[in-house]
Amino acid sequence: MAKSVYEIVTDRIISQLEQGIIPWQKPWTGVKSGAFNRITKKSYSLINQIMLNHQGEYASFKQWQQLGGHVRKGEKAEIVVFWKIMPVEEKQEDNTIVKKNIPLLKYYNVFHISQVDGVEPLPDEELNDIEPIEKAENVLHDYWTREDIRVEHTASNDAYYSPTCDRIHLPLFE
Repeated sequence: MAKSVYEIVTDRIISQLEQGIIPWQKPWTGVKSGAFNRITKKSYSLINQIMLNHQGEYASFKQWQQLGGHVRKGEKAEIVVFWKIMPVEEKQEDNTIVKKNIPLLKYYNVFHISQVDGVEPLPDEELNDIEPIEKAENVLHDYWTREDIRVEHTASNDAYYSPTCDRIHLPLFE
């Protein structure tokens, strides 16, 4: 019997915990890191970061083929999960139709670039996927200004509030 996506995710997390790895404890590096999709150049969600074994470029078998590469024979795929809300109509006993939204969890097989021949890694300058939302940035900065909140961004792994300096210290957004 095939495992459900939920069982696959649970098994992966338990396996990491048994190895002494706390998979959701990911330090910042101050530079782009983590797993991302080669085609979209977008970082994977936190759950997918936990599920994947490597940092860097991932793509599906077909996506690697479209880029001119090929997955080496015998390489094992990893999975990324994707949530989608599906509208469903259900017929009731009284013949009325009730519309519901049901969450659907799907998964896709992906391969890391180290499993692929014929494709070179992307240059670092192409990997900046931070696209701030102007209105959200304005709200944030207006709040910081109004409340006289001092925020310092540096290339580090640290995120904390310093009571002695009355300052919030954050890693770089990248």
